[in-house]
Amino acid sequence: ILNFTLIIFLITLIVFSFTACRKAAPKFETFKVERGDIVESVTASGTVDSSEVKNYSLQVSGKVLDALKKGETFKSGQVLISVDNRRNEILVSQAEKSLAVAENSLKIAKINYQQALNANHVAIQLSQSNTKIAEQSVQNAYKALEDANILTDASINSAYIAIENAKNYLNEVKSSPLSTPAVIAQAEGNVSSAEGAYEQAKESARSQTDAANSAYKQALANQSASYWNNINSAQTAQTQIKLTGANIKQAQTQLDLSNINLELTKLELDKNQISAPFDGIVSSSTFSDGEFAGTGMTAISVISSQFIIKADINETDISKLNPGQKVEITLDAYLDKLLQGEIAEISPISKNLAGIVSFEIKIKPDDSSQSYLKYGLSANITIIISKVENVLYAPIQSVYEESGKKYVDVLTENNESKKVEITTGNYNYDYIEIKSGLAEGDQIITSKIEAAASANMFGQ
Repeated sequence: ILNFTLIIFLITLIVFSFTACRKAAPKFETFKVERGDIVESVTASGTVDSSEVKNYSLQVSGKVLDALKKGETFKSGQVLISVDNRRNEILVSQAEKSLAVAENSLKIAKINYQQALNANHVAIQLSQSNTKIAEQSVQNAYKALEDANILTDASINSAYIAIENAKNYLNEVKSSPLSTPAVIAQAEGNVSSAEGAYEQAKESARSQTDAANSAYKQALANQSASYWNNINSAQTAQTQIKLTGANIKQAQTQLDLSNINLELTKLELDKNQISAPFDGIVSSSTFSDGEFAGTGMTAISVISSQFIIKADINETDISKLNPGQKVEITLDAYLDKLLQGEIAEISPISKNLAGIVSFEIKIKPDDSSQSYLKYGLSANITIIISKVENVLYAPIQSVYEESGKKYVDVLTENNESKKVEITTGNYNYDYIEIKSGLAEGDQIITSKIEAAASANMFGQ
């Protein structure tokens, strides 16, 4: 019985020791799937810089009349530094006077040209009027000649008929036995009177015809003279128009040359001073008022009061950036201020510093941010690449790939791990969007903790 009891004890001890030495069930760290926003961004550090930097040298030497000092602010167009060079001022004054003379000459030439046009117009009208008068005179003279011919023919015919009648009467008287010598003498006297009247009629007709013919010839001569006078007047007017037109061109050419000369002298005068191309601050000034300034060295340096931020972006992120993207800015000097801006420029040329490749970007802060910026301040930037709102998300390190598909391990109700296929969307360094495969509230296993083995009854 003792041996049997001992055997039972040993068997019980072995079973208990085997059971006690088994590992406890594994424990998991999990993440509860929930909804939220996923923002993908690129961050970097940068420095506040001026949008423009200019170094200017004088183009002419001379005594400095006025020069801004280091730290002074200025507006666009304001004179930064000027030197005394009166020769150029005199040349500009002379050029302005020459220009005024040229402008007046052109004005006079245009007046003369207009007068020539007016004279030509008057000459044309007068020519047309004279032509009509001459034509009418010729017509009138020709009509008078025709009328004279008709009247003289009628007068001669009438006188001839009177002769014939007188002769017939004389013949009748002579043949009549009753006619007395006195009657015959009277009849013969009538014939003589009729013949005299006939000769007088012919002479009068000849005189009238000659006068009408002379008047007609004179009218023709006058018409011809009027024609040639009109031609000469027209030619004279056209010649005057051409001459005054040429004078206008000459005056315009002289005016153009005077304008060019004035511009050239002004350019020379502009060399006496340097004007600001933008609003800004003087970063350095070499000369003071009254000093003699020469050429060939920097006289004044300026920076724009419009600031930018320069930052270097790692090559792994540069493909995500584009000009115009919005940027959030914080300054070490104003940590409580969140400033806004946008990417203005991305350098196409990389930098390589200690094997790290990066690209410089320039950020333009908005106008409301400019008042906080000072040259050389340190800045931290955040560039928003993408943002999705109210989506399911999970820790990015919990997602893994197998055969081109993505999976996560989900903790089941039985405290077991279950492999679940998912599809994903946007992501950042911490989280990734879950488009399908999971539901809100699912527990994703992020890590597994193995339980330690239990001690046996002997403490081993």
